[in-house]
Amino acid sequence: MQITVKSVSRLHFGFLDLSGDLGRLYGSIGVALENPKTVITATEAEKLIIENGDRAKILGFVEKFSKHYQVQPTARIHLLESIPEHSGLGSGTQLALAVGTALAKICGIDTDARELSSIMGRGKRSGVGIACFQFGGFIMDAPRKSVRLDDLDSPPKIIFRYDFPSDWCFVVVIAESEKGLSGKEEDNVMNCLKPSKKISEEICRLTQIKLLPSLIDKDIEEFGLALTEIDLRTGSVFEEVQGGIYRGKFAKNLMEFLLSSGSYGVGQSSWGPAIYGLVDETRAQYVAQNMKDFLAMKNLSGKVFVSRCSNKGGEITIRDSEFDVGIDHEAA
Repeated sequence: MQITVKSVSRLHFGFLDLSGDLGRLYGSIGVALENPKTVITATEAEKLIIENGDRAKILGFVEKFSKHYQVQPTARIHLLESIPEHSGLGSGTQLALAVGTALAKICGIDTDARELSSIMGRGKRSGVGIACFQFGGFIMDAPRKSVRLDDLDSPPKIIFRYDFPSDWCFVVVIAESEKGLSGKEEDNVMNCLKPSKKISEEICRLTQIKLLPSLIDKDIEEFGLALTEIDLRTGSVFEEVQGGIYRGKFAKNLMEFLLSSGSYGVGQSSWGPAIYGLVDETRAQYVAQNMKDFLAMKNLSGKVFVSRCSNKGGEITIRDSEFDVGIDHEAA
């Protein structure tokens, strides 16, 4: 038996409430992307073999899986493609879910992405990446009750999921910069924040009154405006700890150039350095080329690519039978 798991990546648009004055924290919004993606294969073998990629990280996920289910998987795990690490695109969660899903199939264990994320220690603060793996589309999850993250044993519940318009795209720019935060470093920074209740109120109002209705109406201009405003307010919360509204010396210039090139909205995904511009498909390649020219003009190294949203999430292939990891067929 050979299992192939293809994950999605995700853009994280920010949190609804970091003040916690109503007894709940976080509540995140984001969207699944078709690319870049993580792709692994797992084949039955006489012993555990890990090929390609960060062997220590993959082995760590295997050990967590083995400890929870009390099994010793014997499989050849091969990483074919991977999402850039610490770039703001959710690489860690997608690798964890891909490994866990493949092992569950190999071992004949009935589970799903939410359970696997808990086992792997993912998604305690935000459930966007997990829901993107399961369902794809635009995702909003429920704010957490104000408790310690270490006490939580499952990811946040999804309160809104909607198909993203097929003719809307994102131009994503990952300029050479300091890597984004994760793990304990991220936790330490989050614990030092002094969020404003007013900013949370503004983000919630923009989301409810402008972002969601414009998504349903397929109004890309209004959606982009709301996205930009939400990102500016989110960035202001993190301004002190990341050295500005955006992370990276040239991030603000990149944002401005994305807008002047024809993007309807811009933002930084999670801790970056990935930034994104919302465009319609007819202008996507034009904007992407402009951004490549801008990086070259500034002598900056980096990647620029175009991606549509994935409205179906990850995919599993078992031999010749392929199906979506979606609402009717959850991961594993």
